[in-house]
Amino acid sequence: MTSSATIELNIGKAIPPGNTTETGNVIALWQQVSSFFSQRHFCGPESADGESVSYRVDLNADALLELMENARQEAGSFNDWQKRHIENPQARIDASVVIRLTPESGQCKQAECYRVAAVFLQQLVLAANIAVPGSVQLLNTRFVGPGAHCYEAQEFDARILYGAFKSASYNEWPPLNLLEFDTAWQWLELCQTSRVVTAISRINKTLFTLLKVAEQRHETSARTVLLVIYQLEQLLDCRHANSLELIHNRTRMILGDIPEAANCLNELAEIRSSLFLANQPVHRPPLIAHNAAESLRDQMGQHNSAVEAGTAIVLALIHNLISRNATCYEFTESVTCK
Repeated sequence: MTSSATIELNIGKAIPPGNTTETGNVIALWQQVSSFFSQRHFCGPESADGESVSYRVDLNADALLELMENARQEAGSFNDWQKRHIENPQARIDASVVIRLTPESGQCKQAECYRVAAVFLQQLVLAANIAVPGSVQLLNTRFVGPGAHCYEAQEFDARILYGAFKSASYNEWPPLNLLEFDTAWQWLELCQTSRVVTAISRINKTLFTLLKVAEQRHETSARTVLLVIYQLEQLLDCRHANSLELIHNRTRMILGDIPEAANCLNELAEIRSSLFLANQPVHRPPLIAHNAAESLRDQMGQHNSAVEAGTAIVLALIHNLISRNATCYEFTESVTCK
């Protein structure tokens, strides 16, 4: 046991998608992240013996920021840098971040520190993607440090969250603006998301499922549709059969009228129904190739537009809650007799 632990996360594919403007937004976000975590108080979920876990966290993202700045200077955008990488592997897309954990009481046990580091990274992925959707890409990851060979680092893709932001922009609905990182992080602390292992509240069920959406790679099949519609039902408190009309009504109540081009709710419900009736095709997991993203996107059985538009609604509802400093919606139904 030691008084603190330093854990390095090596990210083999750290550059998220982004055009010139989006590249600037992502770099600005990571600059906020880099300055935010300096002896920052962080509460993880209770340990196996039921003890509360509190740490001071430092995050060094200098190597990642240097990689991103170099990509912008050399290619102008992340998208163009990724194209350059396909043609020339010397155009690096890998970087590392370093997490330093210091217990606020007691000593730092190795297994406990890796567990807290994993929860911290999940919280970071949530906050960053809520603030700037699609800003975090942690692929081909591995821990480096004492005992690291015993623990597997989790992976999160930026693709679906980035697609959701593009969908909202293209359809001009739902309203989805960028947030400051600290605003998203402090709201997650209000939700106490990092402190629980099993989500009980509707908002933490939604947020844990958002992590599962971020784990999806070139897979926007019916399984991903289930994750998206589950989030909508949790956020809008529609937890009974045949709730599609209620989802429509409550979405309009909060976010305004739904343009036809952005109305993915019927499609999401139809895909879920087909899955439960065993009518939905199932595809073999594909070979993931950096130069084959478009062909994978167009593969039959993928539901890119529905998943991305649905995720945009989820993010917009979360933004609406943050603007009200709230963690859930309460709906009151009324009956009028004539």
